[in-house]
Amino acid sequence: MKQIKGVSRLVAVALYTLWVLFLVVLVFPFLGNAWRGRLIRRMAPVLPKLMGVRVTVLGTLPKNDPRFTDGVNPSGAGLLVVANHVSIVDIFALDSILPCRFVAKSEIANWPVFGLIARSVGSLFIERARRRAVLDTVRLMSGTLADGRNVVFFPEGTTGTGLSLLPFHANLFEAAVMSETDILPITLNYLEDGVRTGKASYAGRTSMWTVMKRLVFSDNITLEIHVGDIIAGKGKTRKALCDEASARMSEMLDLPDATAEREAARLARTQ
Repeated sequence: MKQIKGVSRLVAVALYTLWVLFLVVLVFPFLGNAWRGRLIRRMAPVLPKLMGVRVTVLGTLPKNDPRFTDGVNPSGAGLLVVANHVSIVDIFALDSILPCRFVAKSEIANWPVFGLIARSVGSLFIERARRRAVLDTVRLMSGTLADGRNVVFFPEGTTGTGLSLLPFHANLFEAAVMSETDILPITLNYLEDGVRTGKASYAGRTSMWTVMKRLVFSDNITLEIHVGDIIAGKGKTRKALCDEASARMSEMLDLPDATAEREAARLARTQ
């Protein structure tokens, strides 16, 4: 029975992916940003559900804030969303809370199917091999935020196991400084039978296919999405914003603050 359920989930995910591909390629180009955001927010929760991942949301979601409902602020800046990165489910989970443009490594643009989807929904790709890549990405993020669009990036700079929070990199927080944009911290916590698990992670050399099989053949995976309080970005340095976001998210996950530990170690070496 478990095998049949798993295979059925895989088939459902494949069909859903084709449907998403159809929408983003043939429908999205004719929609405005607000309508596109609303459609993304309605589509996004479907994938975790099809994979058998139950999603619970902690924290407050403003009901009448267009940044959350449409992903576009018609009268001001968007939100710079920072989150820990664990799984292929993360992007869909975050889009179900508030539609965003994601900052992703340029290699993703060349992935089959998912790369085309990522390009079609307006992901911002960073070419890490180029010297000016970070500066160009910060400027692109800042302009997108100033236009009222939400942008999300993963300050750990890589995929984590889900069992710890890695030290944050401060560079991309400069986008909030340049655009005087507020920051929204969100944490993603995967549980199996109520215990934190790394089963959803594709850290290291774990393939996307392996993660999908792990999830669809499991019965008790839950994703806790914790929406934190907004951090005011105006008048702060990128390092201050990085440190504050790491401290806040570590507290939300009840995990050690690796960014603060790294800074403490650095100061100890200079003494």
